[in-house]
Amino acid sequence: MNGATTRIGGPARGAVGQRGDAFPGPGRLPPPGQPLVTPTGKALVEGYRQDIISGFEKEKPLFNPMNENRPQSSALVDLKDSVQVHLLTETALLDSKTFEILSPEEVDGLKKQMQSLSMRIDQARANLAIQSKYRDAAISMARLYSPSKADGKRRSLLGNRMSDSAKEAEMERQASERRCEELATELFSLEKRLMEPQRRLLQHTAGILQMTHRASSKKSGQAPVGPMTNGIPGSPESLYTYTNTRNSMEIPSDDLDFDKSLYLPFDQAGNPAARPRKNTIEIPMKSPIREQNAQLRELREEVDKVKEENERILEENIQLKTAEQQLKKEFARVQDERTRLAASEEQLREDQMRARDEVERLRSREQQLMDEQARASEETSRMADETNRFKDETSRLKEADSRLRAIEEMMTAETDALRAQSAEQLKAISDTEAKLEGLNRKLRDVIVAFNPAKNSGFGNPAAPAGSVETLTRQLAYLETGLAAAAEEQKSSAAEASAASAEAAALASSLDQVEAALDQANGRVQALARQVESVLQQSNSSAPPPPGGTLDEQLDYLEDAFQSVGSELSRAVEASTSASAKKQNIEQVDAVLMGLWEIIQSGYAEIEQQRAVRRQNRAMGQGGDDDDDLSSNEFEGFANESYSLQAFSTKVQWLYAQATGLREQKFILQRQIKQQRELNNRSESEKDRELAAKSAELEQTQHLLDDAQAELQQALADMDTLQKTTAANEAASSSSTKATQDALQARAARIAALEETIQDTQSRLAAAEASITATQSQLDESNTARAAAESELAALQTRLNSATEAASAAAAEAATLQDQLKSKDDELEQMNTMVVELKTEVAFAKAELDGAYGSRKQRAAEAAALSNSSHSEELNLHRSRLRAELENALRDLEEITRESIAAERERLEIEGKLDEVMGVKAELEGEVQGLRERLGRVQDELDRERLRVPTSGGGNGAGAGAGTRVGAGASMLSEQFRGVMKEERKKFQEEMKEEQAKRRKVEEELRALKRAQGIAASRPSTARDALSPR
Repeated sequence: MNGATTRIGGPARGAVGQRGDAFPGPGRLPPPGQPLVTPTGKALVEGYRQDIISGFEKEKPLFNPMNENRPQSSALVDLKDSVQVHLLTETALLDSKTFEILSPEEVDGLKKQMQSLSMRIDQARANLAIQSKYRDAAISMARLYSPSKADGKRRSLLGNRMSDSAKEAEMERQASERRCEELATELFSLEKRLMEPQRRLLQHTAGILQMTHRASSKKSGQAPVGPMTNGIPGSPESLYTYTNTRNSMEIPSDDLDFDKSLYLPFDQAGNPAARPRKNTIEIPMKSPIREQNAQLRELREEVDKVKEENERILEENIQLKTAEQQLKKEFARVQDERTRLAASEEQLREDQMRARDEVERLRSREQQLMDEQARASEETSRMADETNRFKDETSRLKEADSRLRAIEEMMTAETDALRAQSAEQLKAISDTEAKLEGLNRKLRDVIVAFNPAKNSGFGNPAAPAGSVETLTRQLAYLETGLAAAAEEQKSSAAEASAASAEAAALASSLDQVEAALDQANGRVQALARQVESVLQQSNSSAPPPPGGTLDEQLDYLEDAFQSVGSELSRAVEASTSASAKKQNIEQVDAVLMGLWEIIQSGYAEIEQQRAVRRQNRAMGQGGDDDDDLSSNEFEGFANESYSLQAFSTKVQWLYAQATGLREQKFILQRQIKQQRELNNRSESEKDRELAAKSAELEQTQHLLDDAQAELQQALADMDTLQKTTAANEAASSSSTKATQDALQARAARIAALEETIQDTQSRLAAAEASITATQSQLDESNTARAAAESELAALQTRLNSATEAASAAAAEAATLQDQLKSKDDELEQMNTMVVELKTEVAFAKAELDGAYGSRKQRAAEAAALSNSSHSEELNLHRSRLRAELENALRDLEEITRESIAAERERLEIEGKLDEVMGVKAELEGEVQGLRERLGRVQDELDRERLRVPTSGGGNGAGAGAGTRVGAGASMLSEQFRGVMKEERKKFQEEMKEEQAKRRKVEEELRALKRAQGIAASRPSTARDALSPR
């Protein structure tokens, strides 16, 4: 089944005169009692879907190769079968017997109505096809912005922005669908309106053919129709043989024939059989309506070409929109990667804070150890008797000190390595600054080369200072320089458009010169027609005026003037003859009088046309006054009386005018040739300038590409710097853990020493008791006293050595404390450097809280894990983040390249749009010129077709009949002119409507370009958001 079964009264697919599946054709209308159901907008859009996909292609006509004369027929019909053809003919005659017959004015009105509706239908179809593409693009955008199930669980600050974009895309989709429904409803109503005039016109055609199917029986002696005029037959036989009855089987009676000899000259009135039949009103050689239709058809083809170009541009814009959506997707993915990276950075920062807390705890513990060491030194003063027992303990302390020194040396080496790495990083930053400075200086030279007078004061880039602030200033200067280069590129494009405007002005001047030539050609043709009417009255075998170029028209006028001069000489010779030739002299006088009247009527028409043009200029509708500069040439000609001398003077004046026109034509041709050579020369110079500008633009583009590559290299260096900093932090954390373990071991040893000191104190108390017992027994034994004194002296020496060792240990502890403070200062400097390098991650804290929960929740989750599993997971997460960061950087590079390519494509599309607009302006100018020329040709054709030729002689009855016929023709000419004026007004109104629709389409195109510009600016804002600033 065809498309009619899928639609409720769906639209017809074919154009005017084609078969449509949705509507019945003429003669196949639904019965009056059955109402037509008006479908909804969605149903109409669905019904037109297949037609939109196929581009509203016309259905292939029927083809039957068996019928050679009419191959566009059904395959089931055989036109060679006379019986079948007779049955079809009789059926058609019977069916069309009741069809109404229209007047010529109604037929012309229906044709114009069909033509207007057809143009509106074509325009509506083109708009519907374009709007359907907009609708598909809007549906894709809405589907792209609609959140999926997986994305719905994510929480981010961009959620509101994405929801706003989704709402905007949904509103655009609804507006596009509503517009499609409105266009489908409009197309449906237009096609429905087209059915009625099409049906009436086809019924009228069938009725006329049914009425004039058989010719009337004429007398056998009647001569055939006259010969063809310029290869075109005068009229079909049915024009003279139709009857007023609707029964084509009846033969019209001979009473309807009338005597045509009353309207013939005397030389043909006596022999009616020998003369050919001549129409009372001459058939025009070419119908103005057919010419108008041909011109409208050409204009419609040009409009279709412009529509195709607009559709192609819209398709390219849709492709750019899809590319923009892909860029948005990539940007969203990069944002997700950025949030993940920010989360890992936050985790590393928390680990660093925990390491700091641990270092503070170790410091406090070291202070406690130092206090305990001081107490121990105080206790050593009371251990004078037990110093020998403490030698082993001091040796152990010395070993612990040596180990601490080794740890300190390791920390010093690591600190030196960190300093060397920081120096390398600073060197990389300074190298990047130097490269950016060189690029900025090159970019400044390019900008100054674009326009030295304007851009000579463009600022120089800042000198490298080896800091991050200078790097940001260099990047800002690079962005400013790129913007200035883009502005210079736009100014060069404006200069190219101004050059094209100058070329268009030159082309318009050439068109004015050609219009002047056409006007001169029209005047020469009018003179040729007047001379031809004069020559035909004196010589019926005179050739007609040629319809070619101006040279041919002037040659014809020269020959005609020579023949007129010969006729005048013959007339003068005849006037000197005897009185027997008096009748011939009177005939010559009559002929000359007729020529004089024709010339006078031509002067009167010229004066009338100039008066009309003056009136139009007074009303503001005309142009300049160049055509009326020679109006004084005809002053006194219209009222001059006839004389042979005046007639000869006028003929000579006409010959002089023709010669002057030919000379003017040669002068105009030479001027046109010179103007074309000047235009070609100026165009070649402009082409060379444009080539130079394009070369400069390409060089600038290469420099910008190099700057972009070096900027990417700088970003890669920054990435490596961050990676090395993270590695150094990991190494420092590992060394801190090792130091912590060493301090814990030292604390354990000090605890063991405290225990030994307590044991020593208890032993010291026992020794004091024994000493008191010994002192009590001192009196008893001198030998024991001497031994005790010697022992006391030995103990005193040992005590001095112990105090010296304690003072040395205290000095070593002080040096260790100073070294620890210096290391703390260095660690603090490294921490501040890390904070400076990671400041750009601070803005992602809020997104981290929204995406991964608050800090308390993360702390609770971290507390639930063991230390070993947490460290392994952290290492895996860090490696995964590194891989994802590398992928994100690669994707960012691809996005940058794609955005540059999209910008280039956008510039190319804007150039094509400018070319299309220029072609459209040229087409509008040509349409206006053709419309004016068509009006002039129609006026001339109307006057020439309805002009009544004057008769050279005849009796009274014949003269009266000619007068009556002339009066009727003048009345018909006035009515026809009034009708033609009204039709031209209608046609101009319809053209204004079409121009309004075209302007509406142009506004839509401008809106699309603005939307494209906004979409192109979005990737730049995204790159600004990712920049280090």
